[in-house]
Amino acid sequence: MKVISGKYRGRQLVALPGLNTRPTSARVKEDMFNILTNWFIYEGKISLDLFAGSGALSIEGLSRGIEFAYINDWHNPALEIVKKNLKNIPASQFQITNWEFKRVLDYLHQSKKNVDLIYLDPPFPQVNYYYEFFEKIATLDILAENGVIMTEAPELLDLSKINHLTLLKYKDFKNKHFYLFRLERQENGQ
Repeated sequence: MKVISGKYRGRQLVALPGLNTRPTSARVKEDMFNILTNWFIYEGKISLDLFAGSGALSIEGLSRGIEFAYINDWHNPALEIVKKNLKNIPASQFQITNWEFKRVLDYLHQSKKNVDLIYLDPPFPQVNYYYEFFEKIATLDILAENGVIMTEAPELLDLSKINHLTLLKYKDFKNKHFYLFRLERQENGQ
């Protein structure tokens, strides 16, 4: 596993063995970031990875120009891998947390911090949790204007259950489904 593009291109990354993390394959990751590039400018932006696993998505974003990354994982062994993968990347470019996802979102909301890009790739197969994530993200208003949510899901999501988000792009990767969403803003700026 390695960084595909940008200033850290070719950098080797390690993954946690076992089933607690599911590293995105190089081909899928490259396709995802190529799609994202059509809708998103990386430079000067802030990202959030709620379920970092190895940290590969955040590191790819930092490599492509993300200014700062919030990197979170609830699983302690995964965070140790994230720390190894972040070695030699300036600590001023990221903040690592070991919190449950709701606490991360509440922290950003209470701190009045917005992010431009959210990576959402939880390590569990139940898609019903995704709808809870989307609702919480929309309710707390932590996604900046023109911000996007890059989502990997193990099965098709029911778009009728996803409120406040506009689907920008969908792609089927055989055993994964990729979605790129943008938060809908109401007339009064909410």
